[in-house]
Amino acid sequence: MTLKNITIGCDPEMFIIDTANSNSVVSSVGIIPGEKGNAWRAPDMPKGFGIEIDNILAEFNIPPVKDEESFVKNINYMKDYISKFVKKVNPSYDILCTASMHVPEDQLQSPEAKLFGCSVDYNAYTEKVNPKPNGTSTNLRSAGFHIHIGYHNPNSLVSLMLVKALDITLGLPSVLLDKDCERRALYGKAGAFRITPYGLEYRVLSSFMYSTDELIRFVYRGAMEALNAYDKGLYLPSSDDIQKAINNSDSTLAVSLLSNLILDEHENYAYSSPFIQSIDELTKKI
Repeated sequence: MTLKNITIGCDPEMFIIDTANSNSVVSSVGIIPGEKGNAWRAPDMPKGFGIEIDNILAEFNIPPVKDEESFVKNINYMKDYISKFVKKVNPSYDILCTASMHVPEDQLQSPEAKLFGCSVDYNAYTEKVNPKPNGTSTNLRSAGFHIHIGYHNPNSLVSLMLVKALDITLGLPSVLLDKDCERRALYGKAGAFRITPYGLEYRVLSSFMYSTDELIRFVYRGAMEALNAYDKGLYLPSSDDIQKAINNSDSTLAVSLLSNLILDEHENYAYSSPFIQSIDELTKKI
């Protein structure tokens, strides 16, 4: 099956911080308009953009796109928009795109701060529901960079295969690029996804993965690499090893799995060596 009419979108989360108070996290509740599932759209925002709260985080939407430049441009538009928005509330406020933060207790008193996940997500390997975190038991909060992939005539079996491919092209590399080891106690374990009417939502990556233009481009290319691999005849290493590497932030195992995709390359291996090798180049820059 060749995938057609592919679109890439996202709904990234971010922290609001107070730069005058050691970059301490500030709850978005009461600062960011819009509620989960009901994004606020300013009159000057282009169609498809919006902002809302999720737990104590700020979250934004962008319209789905078909090219890398639009993906980068749209994400940066919203990062800049929200940064300026919160500075109007308090000039010392800013945004932070990172995987997790420990939040002061006084910022966790709203009902929203105790609410994790408005709807469940699933594990592509077990095909079971991932357990929801308990919002009253920890002051750790995590921020995700959820990737939405659309394609013509979607079906759940194809989407499951794509999620597993995305774990190879994005999940494993994120272990090397994103040094945070706490987020996956709450969210972002291997194979985390939702089925959508247009395809799928890949929920493994953290917000660190859109903190720079270079990382945003890498994520777009990684998503396309997974889609191309499916078209060419997907190869998947051991699912147990993939889950161990991602869930345990095991960089040694992640390197081994990615290296084997190059060293053992043959006609059944669908991942391109230049892409796999680019991971090493980017890791050295982080």
